[in-house]
Amino acid sequence: MTTKTPIPIKLSSPAPSSAAGSQDHANVWAEARLAYPLYAGLALQFSFAAPPYPEGQLPPERPTREAFDKDLKWLASIDDVVRAYQIRQLPSEVLNASSDALRAFAHRQLRKSDKTNADRDKIDFLLVQYFALCAPETLYRSEIALADVARVLQPVLSEADPTPLEWCAPLDAILATVDHCQSLRDLLEQGVLEKGRMLKDSAGAMFYDPAALVAFCRFNFLVRRAFIRLLHADLAAVLHAIDTLDAAGFKTADCRRAGFSAAETTAQLRYYAENWRQPFHKDYTENSVNRAFEQLLALRADLEDAVAHALPASMDTSLAASLLEESASRARERDASHGPVPAAPSFPGAESFFADSPASERQSEKSTSRASSAAPSASSAKPLKPAGDSQAAPALDADKCMETIWEQLIAAPPSRGRSMSTVVLRDTKVLLSSWEVAAFVTEGGQEAEDLRRAVVARALLAVAMDERKRSGEMGELTVSMNLARTEVSYFQGRVEAAKRSKNTEAAVNLGISTKRLLSFLEEAEKLEP
Repeated sequence: MTTKTPIPIKLSSPAPSSAAGSQDHANVWAEARLAYPLYAGLALQFSFAAPPYPEGQLPPERPTREAFDKDLKWLASIDDVVRAYQIRQLPSEVLNASSDALRAFAHRQLRKSDKTNADRDKIDFLLVQYFALCAPETLYRSEIALADVARVLQPVLSEADPTPLEWCAPLDAILATVDHCQSLRDLLEQGVLEKGRMLKDSAGAMFYDPAALVAFCRFNFLVRRAFIRLLHADLAAVLHAIDTLDAAGFKTADCRRAGFSAAETTAQLRYYAENWRQPFHKDYTENSVNRAFEQLLALRADLEDAVAHALPASMDTSLAASLLEESASRARERDASHGPVPAAPSFPGAESFFADSPASERQSEKSTSRASSAAPSASSAKPLKPAGDSQAAPALDADKCMETIWEQLIAAPPSRGRSMSTVVLRDTKVLLSSWEVAAFVTEGGQEAEDLRRAVVARALLAVAMDERKRSGEMGELTVSMNLARTEVSYFQGRVEAAKRSKNTEAAVNLGISTKRLLSFLEEAEKLEP
């Protein structure tokens, strides 16, 4: 590996000086006209400052000096407020309409002298989007080297450098982990996205070294490509499990973990899987996107559990083999009718999954601001009891919830090879990640205590949401939501402390658990009257 001093970014066209001549002004204006459709699309979609020209119209090729100054000022005003996750939400026909527009947009961000973290995230996204749009199709299914990325990015970065940087070496280690993932669950369990973001956050000005930009672009693209592969694998596993249940004569399955019923029909589950889509742009938040994928993964776990019960170890071997072969045959027929899995990063959900979106921060601020000043902590929570329902199940408090989870995990430790476990509280199933299980059964110390508290807050929310749906009462849900809001604020502080101390594993694990708690809180708020 090579250690280098960061060098100034050199674009494929010269930056204008304060004494720019007429040719420099012409270059600036030509670049502005190329990028304008993206700016206009953002302004219309997110109600920023109104575009200076009617929809579909470009700025004139030869502007007056007044129009030149006014339009460039308008573009700068959009740059000040737009964020990477909003660019990501542009319709494909706008975002991917022109590689020249993407290049011009990226140039405007790269040319800024004082770049903020928001500028960095925009550059990070625009470069990988440009690469995805312009890379030869032969690269989609092959190994991609730094030199390949540098060559494709050359129109954006004339000094695009394929030299490996020592401080970027962790990106290759993360990618090696990705290669062994068999499900999106594995991708989440390994904290792949969080580790990449943390390295980017710690880079500072080194991020803009052309060699670093190339390395991060390659990393982003390869993780996107793996994401698509794993998402297809999860959907295929869900459909395979449904085929197996149907072949064995089972027409329903207990899929409460995924938000379905205790006796959901395989026909309805098949319809859901075959028509699975990401949240619509208008419903987009980072939490809603994560929740959509979590539901899919929970459904896979539910169905695999159902198959394990449908094909017990005592079943006649030849019968089990026959059922599995029938299921596999159906899968082959389905694959043949649908064609090969695309390698390009265009599957619904691929873009939004990788958002460096402040949506979770906004959700946290909204949730925390609603919290009562007397909201209980995990160690002092009062019993959660729905008001006015004498027939309700006995209420849970934080201590009882933790004790119940502990007992179940110790009594039935996770099987080898499984990255998650399930506990049942009342009649509610709660899914735990491997590091959350470890915090209960093997680990001690402050980090384990924080993870246990995060699980308890999420479990209490899940139980309260189910009770709200059954009885219509809000008492238990209100208390659990207040607890969750208080805990989220605490956990976010702990995550930042772990980042400052370079404790990557603790920051990643608690960060993911906190995001899951935020996702449950967002769902719970939808149940408020």
